[in-house]
Amino acid sequence: MKIEKLHYFESVARNKNFTKAAKECHIAQPAISHHIQNLEEELGTELFIRNSRNVSLTPQGEIFYKEVVKILKAYEDAVMKTKFSSMYSKGKLTIGMYGFSSLNILDPAVSALKSKYPNVDIIFDRCQDAYYADYLLSGKYDIILAYVSQTLELPENIGSKLVRSCPFGIMLPKDHELAEKDTVTMNDIVHAKEDVYVLDTHISYMKKHTDIPHSRIKSEDDMELLLITGSINKSIIFTTRHEADEFRNASMTFREVSDSVITANQGIYYLKNHNNWVLTQLLNNL
Repeated sequence: MKIEKLHYFESVARNKNFTKAAKECHIAQPAISHHIQNLEEELGTELFIRNSRNVSLTPQGEIFYKEVVKILKAYEDAVMKTKFSSMYSKGKLTIGMYGFSSLNILDPAVSALKSKYPNVDIIFDRCQDAYYADYLLSGKYDIILAYVSQTLELPENIGSKLVRSCPFGIMLPKDHELAEKDTVTMNDIVHAKEDVYVLDTHISYMKKHTDIPHSRIKSEDDMELLLITGSINKSIIFTTRHEADEFRNASMTFREVSDSVITANQGIYYLKNHNNWVLTQLLNNL
């Protein structure tokens, strides 16, 4: 008994229709009917009750269906494990980074992946555009490491996965009057005179949900550029403690915002229908 026959049987049983199953299996309807008839002859029993529109399983078909589902699952697992064996361990994963430079959110997952598959190449590159779909659909990157935005509209075949969520605070000059406080409030920032710098993926949310004058809100499309520009202009920068710790600017200090309306949701974007086994392993490790 060939595995294809089991796939055809499972599809007919699940779709309750020979025509739908034939389309799903990419074969002609008479061909799939012929395969099911041969399967019934091989088993010595009818598996389906046929009518003019749909089909249903016989009691014997119900028993066979439950076992076939188990067999096909075991077969798919075996195929996957074989693909993940040493002969396929020389894979590659290209990661595009947008908006922030903090890679430590992926450290545990990447370390586990490299430990299991040491020959896998993992390449990091800097994205220059916040519209991730083109990068993923073109195959330039397998995943994009970025802030997972609530307002960003992407095609249905682009998936996202949240890895870390943390509140935004602010970086500001050490000689700023707000630096004297242990924490600041949004009202403090509203009444400050300096410009407020924010990553472009959050600017719409900032303008909609805060009372900061729009003329004072500036944006950059890269976190490092945001931190550099904001610090040079002695402005207030919305960022996370992780980013502030990595930036290490001696003239700037970080303060938490006790009533911040923005949360930094850091995660990844990827193609849902990808065929990169390295990406599958990374997603499983996250």
